[in-house]
Amino acid sequence: MAKKAEESGELGLSLVTVRRTLAVIEMLADSDAGMSLSDIARRLDVNKNIALRILMTLEEENYLYRHVESKFYFVGFKVSNLGLRVLSRNRLLGQCQPVLRQLADDCGELVLFSVLDQGEPRWVMAAVGRRQRLQVDPVTPMAPHATATGKAWLSTLPDDQVARIVDGRLEALTPYTVTTLEALLAQLAEIRRSGLALSNQENEAGIAAIATPIWTAADAAEAKARRCVGFVSITAPISRATPEDFNRFGGLVRDCAARLGDAWPLPEAESFAPSQSLMPHGLIV
Repeated sequence: MAKKAEESGELGLSLVTVRRTLAVIEMLADSDAGMSLSDIARRLDVNKNIALRILMTLEEENYLYRHVESKFYFVGFKVSNLGLRVLSRNRLLGQCQPVLRQLADDCGELVLFSVLDQGEPRWVMAAVGRRQRLQVDPVTPMAPHATATGKAWLSTLPDDQVARIVDGRLEALTPYTVTTLEALLAQLAEIRRSGLALSNQENEAGIAAIATPIWTAADAAEAKARRCVGFVSITAPISRATPEDFNRFGGLVRDCAARLGDAWPLPEAESFAPSQSLMPHGLIV
């Protein structure tokens, strides 16, 4: 009896450690600025020694890293790689890659592909066109109100949900960034009408992007409406891409999204359908 009680106690302690470890990964994934040891210990409601042991183990396994100067902890690429491996195993990326490659060849610019994961856009793949390369950090979070993919995502949501998401977050990143809810909602209404979202130097000076949602086809047999499952965008510097180019890019991203949505695997469509989560994070370009 004593042995069983001891084993039961050890199992309970192990499960608590697992939960705390997963909580650390989740809180760091949601933190753009990283977190200190003290912050993490406080959020876990444990002393610093316990938090430090968890952090050191995750750091050793490359799931997170510590900034040299600030000593803050950040989630590492390995966490993102786990999701990419799941997508690859489900053949989603392999199926999408030739379609995105063709789009990059047709436009000559940077093509970015995002999926909805727990209701939020996540960058998963890029294809570079034949023209001069444009450098984009695929793990830098970007404000949804200032980016093409972000606005395309917001356009798929009700206005009241959009208001909750952007509340207090309409920061002016450039002189062209929309900074009022009224102006943003007016843009979203136009995006819903046209199916295209444009960011013209709103996120970064000299850079423009156009994006559109990827919708699965409606299932008449099961009376299921179409769902937004991802986004495809083209990004280019305005020094070489003219307004006429972006008019052409709009047709290209629409055609690409239609092809991806038509062939989207149904189990993944369920997995990446929008949820009730309200706070965006991850790459939005």
